[in-house]
Amino acid sequence: MIKEVLTVLKNELHSAGLADVVVNDIAKHEDGAAGLDNKVVITLLNVQEESTMKNISRYVKNTSNVTKMESPSAYVNLFVMVTANMTDYDSALINISKVIEVLRAKNVLEYVATGIGENNFTFRTEMHAVPFEQLSYIWGLLGGKIIPSVMYKVSVVKIGAKNISDVQLINDVDIKDITVK
Repeated sequence: MIKEVLTVLKNELHSAGLADVVVNDIAKHEDGAAGLDNKVVITLLNVQEESTMKNISRYVKNTSNVTKMESPSAYVNLFVMVTANMTDYDSALINISKVIEVLRAKNVLEYVATGIGENNFTFRTEMHAVPFEQLSYIWGLLGGKIIPSVMYKVSVVKIGAKNISDVQLINDVDIKDITVK
């Protein structure tokens, strides 16, 4: 699901007129950021479990009155950095402004399933403010100088487990052999 979310985000930015939007790692590796010059780069920085969605029942009753136990889905928030990796600083600022404009105007995006067994889902983007010290630390970890970027929190992405098993319900309880003293 994470790949699909980032692809939808990329396609939305591209359809709004931003050319050369890619999903890639903006970090400087030994080969540098080869192929990322003059591109808007979407990078996943962190995945965080949504704590408010943790206490969901493991038991599901379907329409045929059969109860099944399934592993609960994980609900996560993605922290994504969108970077304008341009050689011209003015172009970088224009691109970051366009990213903010596009995601402010349309902050709820939808993934439309293309394969069998997949489901459509929607997710919400919101700008995530990062204090200057933390931003400096992030760029230090990424191995590069600070370039125009904006951080977004993508809420709530459901990652479902496929482990489902039948559960036998207890219909009768026989307590004849128990005596209370």
